[in-house]
Amino acid sequence: MPNKSNRQKLATALLASLPMLAIVGATVSLSGCGFQLRGYDAPMLFDVAKTAIIIEDNRTSFPLKLPLTKRLQALGVDVIDNMTLADVASNNQKVGAETIAAITVNNVRFKRYELVGVLTEIRLVMSADVSYQSVEDGKPVTLTNPIQVERSYQYNEASVSTDDQQGDQIRDWLYDSLARRITDQYVAIALPKIAPNSVKPATQNGKGSASTAVIVPSS
Repeated sequence: MPNKSNRQKLATALLASLPMLAIVGATVSLSGCGFQLRGYDAPMLFDVAKTAIIIEDNRTSFPLKLPLTKRLQALGVDVIDNMTLADVASNNQKVGAETIAAITVNNVRFKRYELVGVLTEIRLVMSADVSYQSVEDGKPVTLTNPIQVERSYQYNEASVSTDDQQGDQIRDWLYDSLARRITDQYVAIALPKIAPNSVKPATQNGKGSASTAVIVPSS
């Protein structure tokens, strides 16, 4: 009888541990393989590895630089700072120089809309004019696109605290959201136009440096 009871306890413990073992096994298998766009045979590659971020140096625009830089670097982009459009154009005209793409952000602005009631409903809108300069089939390509992000929240003006702390948090969220939108558009523009299941292996450029791989989890 004691042996039978021990066997039952052991079986119960093993059954209870099966879900955890399955999770661990799945984690190990996922960590051993790469992610890529669904329908493609290999990770996508940027045609241009280096990108200059050009943002106006003022209190409204400058806070966008950090989240935008982090998001681009997370994709493997080599972000270059302290360059102007003239610097980028001059570099790209030099024979044998490594091509540099550019993202220019101008006219970053906020608009605030209020709907007054028991609680004030506030809609905060952030807009910017964004230009992307890249290379397609060896030729420079420029695309300008206005981007707008927004978020609403409620503010009780009758509260003890007169500071709109939530509004400050919303501004930080809008900067990050705008950076995400700019990065998404840049990926769509800068990635080579290749049909699914026809991606070629990564090649070396003329200066011997490999192209930058962009690995995106499949949804």
